[in-house]
Amino acid sequence: MFWRSLKRLSPDKRHRAETLERAYRSVFLSEEGQVVLADLAAESGMYQAPPVDVDERKSGYVDGRKALYARILSMINVTPEEHAALQGAARLETISELDEE
Repeated sequence: MFWRSLKRLSPDKRHRAETLERAYRSVFLSEEGQVVLADLAAESGMYQAPPVDVDERKSGYVDGRKALYARILSMINVTPEEHAALQGAARLETISELDEE
């Protein structure tokens, strides 16, 4: 088995952006992908206020997690309505974690 890569899937450079967007959408907009995306949103803290007393190193780590999540969002081009639903799902993930504690 070999890992697929963008260059193997789309040897023509002109179509790589479209190929990559289709791949992201097929992964993250599937039923299971939506669950994973909501979990990533909750884990990254994307929709949570940053901690007040965080040191610079921790702040950089948190920002990096949010940046990766933002990259995924930019690749799937969700509508504002889809984005609002995703925020709601991420908040439910966060609330359920708080309820368990």
